Amino acid sequence: MFFMRLRTLRFKLLPFLLFVLCPLIPSGGAGEVVERIVALVNNELITLSELEEMGKPILDQVRQTGSPADREERLKKARRQVLDHLIESKLLEEEMRKRKIEVPERDVDAAINDILKTSNLTEEDFKKALAREGMTLVAYRQKVREELGKMRLVGREIKSKIVIEDEEVRKRYQENLEKYSEPLEVKVQQVFFPLPQNPSEDQIAAARREALTILEKARRGDDFTQLAKVYSKGPEADEGGILGYFKKQELVRELDEAAFKLKPGEISDLVRSPAGFHILKVLDRKGGEPRSFAEVQHRIREEAMQEEAEKKYNAWMRDLKSKAYIEIRL
Repeated sequence: MFFMRLRTLRFKLLPFLLFVLCPLIPSGGAGEVVERIVALVNNELITLSELEEMGKPILDQVRQTGSPADREERLKKARRQVLDHLIESKLLEEEMRKRKIEVPERDVDAAINDILKTSNLTEEDFKKALAREGMTLVAYRQKVREELGKMRLVGREIKSKIVIEDEEVRKRYQENLEKYSEPLEVKVQQVFFPLPQNPSEDQIAAARREALTILEKARRGDDFTQLAKVYSKGPEADEGGILGYFKKQELVRELDEAAFKLKPGEISDLVRSPAGFHILKVLDRKGGEPRSFAEVQHRIREEAMQEEAEKKYNAWMRDLKSKAYIEIRL
């Protein structure tokens, strides 16, 4: 969404900065651009070269990735997405002129300083990057000014009119306690019996027999740490098979499913993974409790604000488009 691009203060994420600052991928023989008009927006023209320039990082990536068979179709979709962005941009620029929105020089200076800091560039490096792309600092400052103006316009037309009530924030918290909880972690210990690549049935059966024998010992009450030191063939065997703490989906799927079902002190059934057979023991569980409302209320309010802003922006943009003359010639 264009609104998402406008709301970020880190301008290197904006399309025109991607064009200037991102390493450019060779176009792979895209050829010369034959200039033509690809869209009319009221009294403004959008040319093919403008579209290709704005969309260069995305279009070059499409040209270099994926199957050649559907490349043209993917390029077509990517160009249309870039064109939609350009159309919205033209409409926003027109609204800025109507409302006489101006951006002072100090705001442009602050934005460019932010770019230099977040991109870890010196002013000299920045000027060289601009020169390599055939852009002057004056032209670049104008682009920054335009984007700042769009942010101000959206702030005035959208965000300033949104109010998120305290009751809504509290309701979102109560309905999404899991989302606002500390991540659950388990401390896992294992005895591991590896399998070679492409194991034979005999190799699988032998490893399973050995693992089941040790599982029986563990369930009988033998010291799990000692079993791991003696029988485990994993790199952590010398440390008693202790793997450490893991959040959900940090372990391979089979181990993840088994480990998070266990309570501290419990031992799993025999677990088969692509690497071999595992016997797991969970030593500790921590996290999983909801953070306090005070800790997360600002985050919840921001999320609610963003969702509402997206809705209002999309509705506002649909209205602008419905009142504009737009002709697509792509």
